[in-house]
Amino acid sequence: MTKSTIIITGANGFIGEQLVNYFSAKGCQVKALVRNIQKEVVKDVEFIQYDLEQDPDETIFDGADYLVHCAYLRFDQNKNADAINVSGTKKLAALCRKKNVRPIFLSSFSAHKDAESHYGKTKLECEKLFDVSKDVILKPGLVIGNKGLASELIKTIKKSSFIPLIGGGTQPVQTIHVDDLCLIIEQLFEKNSTGLFHVAEVEAITMKQFYQAIAKQLNKKISFIPFPLSLLYFICKVSELIGLKLLVSSESVLGLKNLIKFETKGDLKKLGVTIKKYSQSIEALLNR
Repeated sequence: MTKSTIIITGANGFIGEQLVNYFSAKGCQVKALVRNIQKEVVKDVEFIQYDLEQDPDETIFDGADYLVHCAYLRFDQNKNADAINVSGTKKLAALCRKKNVRPIFLSSFSAHKDAESHYGKTKLECEKLFDVSKDVILKPGLVIGNKGLASELIKTIKKSSFIPLIGGGTQPVQTIHVDDLCLIIEQLFEKNSTGLFHVAEVEAITMKQFYQAIAKQLNKKISFIPFPLSLLYFICKVSELIGLKLLVSSESVLGLKNLIKFETKGDLKKLGVTIKKYSQSIEALLNR
């Protein structure tokens, strides 16, 4: 990968930022596309202002080898987000074709035919813009790292002994550590891979078990407060209508409602990688 040039969209987000650090440490030239330019200077990283609503500067793609598309505009930030995400992704895919840049589209386990959230449905729509005979669509499970949902859950459990258990906590969870995700993306580039890949632990645990695993490693005793999913969704929708910001959104509730288990064993075997178990990922995060 040394001397390769990689474009990363959404480079100031959780996964995008990790990818910037990972590939720049590998000696790659990184073009980090961000909404707001940061003042910090990072070796071998060029920060470029970009958002999904604008037409990308074609010169960004000159000399680039790869694109990892992580950028996503949330519906709660812009009511036209669905159309903007699809249109912006379509422009990036077209430029990859024109400039002979190999793309990886970062989708999600939330993207499936029964998805109800804007996030899940839009990611699925964006997947259709790529050709799996030439491109890569990468669908990770719950990504564990220093930001994101798992990190927020750890902070919550540290602060409180009482945890809301939404819908009984029976939702299936398949995790992947962010470092393993970065390694997989590197492997995909090095092996010149194409196709659709689901990447996460083979076995699923329940959301309740995931909470309990975090509490155990924190040596924290927790109690669960059962909370009906439909009631939480109603509360979120009403709060959003009146402009009251809660810790969770109606989008998050819909995503939680429609979590499903994916078969990942075959794809992990194709990639030739062994990923951390959820307990190892939690431990690695807590020991950072």
